[in-house]
Amino acid sequence: MRFKRLAVAGAIAIATAGSGLLATTPASASAEQFAESCSTGYACLFYHPDYTGAIYKQWDDDPNYGNNHFVTSSSTRGSSGSGLVVRNNAASVDNWDFNNAITIYYSPNYQGVHQRIAAGGAANLNSSLRNDNASGKFG
Repeated sequence: MRFKRLAVAGAIAIATAGSGLLATTPASASAEQFAESCSTGYACLFYHPDYTGAIYKQWDDDPNYGNNHFVTSSSTRGSSGSGLVVRNNAASVDNWDFNNAITIYYSPNYQGVHQRIAAGGAANLNSSLRNDNASGKFG
């Protein structure tokens, strides 16, 4: 993720320098410029209900959320939860994969209580899964 952000920052700096504008270095750029938002093809897990707080963008099946961390989401959604591990901390899901549903599971490796969010759908996680989630699988 850090590499992706630096690559984007570098591309922005080159583009603005090439157009004769003063380039902003990544160290001085606003945090909002690098904030994440959900995009097509991803299922986005949020730290708070109603798709607010920090975000984790899931592109592919993930058997263990314990290896991933929330990052600051767009300024309208907030940064609360940024830096925390996704496992046992997600409260809502916004599925921007318009071809596949995503199922969130209580345990790693797609086991236990689960909740399916339709392709293009969104939901607050139910009481069994809110802040008790460990994996997610598309399909």
